[in-house]
Amino acid sequence: MADGRGEKVLVIGADGMLGSDLVALLRSRQRQVVGSTWPEHLDQYFHLDITDAQATAELIDQIVPAVVFNCSGYTDVDGAQQQEELATAVNGRGVANLAQASSSCDSLFVHVSTDYVFSGSSRTPYRPDDQPDPQGAYGRSKLAGEEATKAIGGRYLIIRTSWLFGRNGKNFVDTIVALARQRPDLKVVDDQIGCPTYSPDLARCLVDLADKDVQGIHHFCNGPCCSWFDLAYAAVEIADLDCKVSPCSTSEFPRPAPRPAYSVLDCSETFDLLGWTARPWPQSVAEHLSQTVSP
Repeated sequence: MADGRGEKVLVIGADGMLGSDLVALLRSRQRQVVGSTWPEHLDQYFHLDITDAQATAELIDQIVPAVVFNCSGYTDVDGAQQQEELATAVNGRGVANLAQASSSCDSLFVHVSTDYVFSGSSRTPYRPDDQPDPQGAYGRSKLAGEEATKAIGGRYLIIRTSWLFGRNGKNFVDTIVALARQRPDLKVVDDQIGCPTYSPDLARCLVDLADKDVQGIHHFCNGPCCSWFDLAYAAVEIADLDCKVSPCSTSEFPRPAPRPAYSVLDCSETFDLLGWTARPWPQSVAEHLSQTVSP
């Protein structure tokens, strides 16, 4: 995208948590932003069902964007386990439609993927070239989107991330703070290890990499790694709430879909490309809560 000024960019899922932060950042940098949402969402953007190949191709051909940022997706991990066909239609076939239409217009296609494409059996951070081995339907659906994008070719950038939280969507940090306001104590699993990612920080990463025309598969998250318990404990402490947060095992809270026991992503190559390193997640949690939590 080089400087990017004067060129249109298209944000798919512009009203979501990441999409809304991305739109705000792009506009602050004086970019011409066009957004799309699912047909039942906000009226201020184009309505697009990405599983409709013809509609997707027509919209991108109409706009001819320099960059297509895909921030949409089926993100209900447990729901995907029960509705894998639907999850794959959105995260697999829908992504393929976007990648194909972007390639036809020579647009850079920037797609956000997930740590769930890995098995979680490693004990060292996953590098971008490590072999995916998803254990659940959600991870399989996201990997289908990655593989379709690579097969189509063209100019693409896939960013895998993890444990996303931000102002404009449901997320773990807000859920924990809300529960801590209602209950005297909480139990949170401490045997799942990963890295939280702050949506505005990820948005900055996506725009900066697109500006540099970076392509291929890369990783981005805030550090350092932690457990869900660590994240919950910090959120409650930062929010200054009187709630006891205790660790527990995954087996005490079984879920329909398997979660990776270890899904830490190695972001070192991305930070080298960016020329900056993501700030520690406690700083991002503090910023997030200062903007979303009423005293």
